[in-house]
Amino acid sequence: MRVQKLIIAFLFLSCSNDIDTKYTSQQNNDNEIENEITVNILFIGNSLTIANNGIDYHVKKFYDNGNPDVSVNTHSVSVSGASLKEHLMSGIAAGEINNKDWDYIILQENGIVATVNPEETIASILSFKEIISPSTTTFLFMTWAYENQPEMTDQLSSVYYEASELTNYKVIPVGLAWRDFMATNETSLLNPDGLHPNMHGTYFASAMIFSILSNQNIIQVPYHSNLEEFQAQYIKQRVIEYVLFYY
Repeated sequence: MRVQKLIIAFLFLSCSNDIDTKYTSQQNNDNEIENEITVNILFIGNSLTIANNGIDYHVKKFYDNGNPDVSVNTHSVSVSGASLKEHLMSGIAAGEINNKDWDYIILQENGIVATVNPEETIASILSFKEIISPSTTTFLFMTWAYENQPEMTDQLSSVYYEASELTNYKVIPVGLAWRDFMATNETSLLNPDGLHPNMHGTYFASAMIFSILSNQNIIQVPYHSNLEEFQAQYIKQRVIEYVLFYY
């Protein structure tokens, strides 16, 4: 009888240990889920944003290959040739802004509008400020000068930084970094049309945006899209220098 009691006690303890182990494992899994950070990012722009699968796509790829505790949802409301005013008039961008609690919103203006009619650009950004939640961190994505129009860089810089002062939205100075990179490297960031980014250009802009948003060391993020690894590493190193200098 005593032996039977010992056997029953042993089996009870074994089952209890198994339950404890499963419970502890479940707790660890729950803690991992609770510790994961989800970042929601909305891009509003035109073909400069959506070229080469879109900057939103490549920024997500950087996140996916970076800190494993951070997951990201990216979405783009971008139409070829569109200005920020046209986005406001269509109502689609406003609908997306109200559709989710966005952590970051990236606004990118049509380059021609920004340089020819800077008042419209500033008015549009101020209008976006009225519909974007104060809890969302909004950035102004300064684009680059078109081929053979180097004066665009200063014009774009002027309007973006003026809008920044009026809204407290920080500028992501891709255009300034782009100018410096193009002046010192044989590798072009532009497509043959002299306007849109090639894959190097989209990767360059995406790396800069990711670096600023995530505060991660992009050198340690292995994503290189379809570029050669050495090309991607060089671009990322230069991006780090430009972020430190301009941002």
